[in-house]
Order: sequence, then structure tokens, then C-alpha cells
Amino acid sequence: MPALTMIVSAAAIIVLVKYGLLRGIDHIAGAMNWSAKARGQLTGYATSVPELVCLVAAGLAGVWEAGLWNIASSNIINVTLMLMAVTFYRQFGKLFNMRFLDEIVFAGLAVAVPIVLMRLGLDSQWYLIPILLGFFLVYQFVDKRVNRAVKGDEEVREAVGSLHIGITLGVTTLIAIAIAGMFLGEATATVVDELKVRPAIAGWILGVVTSIPEMVSFFAVYAASKRDGQLGELNDTQEALDNLTGSNMANVGFVYPVGLFAYLMALFFWAG
Repeated sequence: MPALTMIVSAAAIIVLVKYGLLRGIDHIAGAMNWSAKARGQLTGYATSVPELVCLVAAGLAGVWEAGLWNIASSNIINVTLMLMAVTFYRQFGKLFNMRFLDEIVFAGLAVAVPIVLMRLGLDSQWYLIPILLGFFLVYQFVDKRVNRAVKGDEEVREAVGSLHIGITLGVTTLIAIAIAGMFLGEATATVVDELKVRPAIAGWILGVVTSIPEMVSFFAVYAASKRDGQLGELNDTQEALDNLTGSNMANVGFVYPVGLFAYLMALFFWAG
């Protein structure tokens, strides 16, 4: 029963992200006529919400390792899913464009960081909070300086979407996700403690589930590009890569330190 609750709670979060948060972002991006790069980054951040909820819930429930393995496995799976999408649509060669070098490097670093920290036994040190937040700011700075939107990439088109609907969907969905996260944290703790499931295995199970939004968004980008007769241009790969890197870097540079802060605060109060 706890394992079922864990999977159902994670699945509910995925559905809320896909049909609530991402649709809200689509409305906002359409209303404000954002570029492919901006859409990709914001989608990447949005698809990290399940990881944020899982890590915070796991930390508060006392199963930090399971939550951190969710981050590590999600980043690995995200890279794999991106490679599957570019291979399926025969766009693999576009990844070697120098324009995408910084994004590929940061996506790879985001995979390595949590694994290295766990191997060194440093994954729950308090000083990681400012360091990882700083890492995220460095990514933001480098991305804006090195990989600016190229002139001519952004299409001039009529704004489509409702800003009001987008904001409403986003806020209400985030509240629902937070509620589902409470059930997820308690269920994960029970699975690890009572069913004797190793935290790493529980984390990988969550990682597979929480990577579904990325899989959907990667394939959706190329499918839309193919439908519009623009497959083979750089905009689709730009959006998909920004989605990947934004998601992986958000997991490491924002979700990780926020989850670590919640975990350390929980330890402090338990000790008191």
C-alpha cells in the first residue's frame, strides 16, 4: 500500500505538471510571445517541480538519500530522453553546433555534481546551499552572455494565449502539487523504513516517474516543429536543449539547496 501511494502521488504530480503547470506556461508564453529559448528554459524549470516536491517531502520525512537519488537519477534520465528525442527525429547532428556548447556542458555538470557529492559523503553539508545557488547563478550568467537569442530566430507572430488563465492555472496547480507532495513524502518514508527498500532504489523509482514531463516536452517540441515544416532548423533543438539544461540545472542549483535547507531545518527541530 505505501508503495502504491508513493507511485500514485508521484503520478498525480506528473499529471498536474503536464495538464496544469505546463499549460499555464503555454498560455503565458503565447500571450507574451516568448522566444524558443525562453519557452524551453521556463518549461525546464516547471518540469523540475516534481523533483522539488519529492526532495523536500523526502527530507522532511527523514529519507534524504531517497530524495537526493531522485535528483541524480532524474538528471541522468533527462539526458537519455533528450538523446532519444533527437535520435528519433534525426536531429542528433544539431547537438554539435557550437551555439549549444555551454548548455551541453552545464547539463553534464548537473548530472555529475550530486553523484560526486554522494560518493564523497558531502551531500548534506550546510555550505552546499550557497555554493549550489551560486552555481545556478553562474549558469544563468553564462547562458545569457554566451548563448544569447540569435537575431532572426524569434518569429513575429500574433500573441496567442491568456496571461490571466496562465497565471491562474500555474498558482492553483502549484497548490495541488504541494498537497500531493505531502502524501508522497510520507509514503516514501514508509517504503524505505518499513519495506526495507534501499533509498537509492526508491530514488530511482521516483526519478523514472518524475522524468515523464521532460520526455513529453522533448518529443512535443520536435513533433510541433515537424508539423509546422520547420524540422531541421535550430529553434527546436534550442528549445529542447534549454528545457534539458534548465531542468537539470534547476534540480542541482535550486531544488537541491532548497531541499537540503528543509532537511537540515527538520534535523534541527527533531534534535531540539
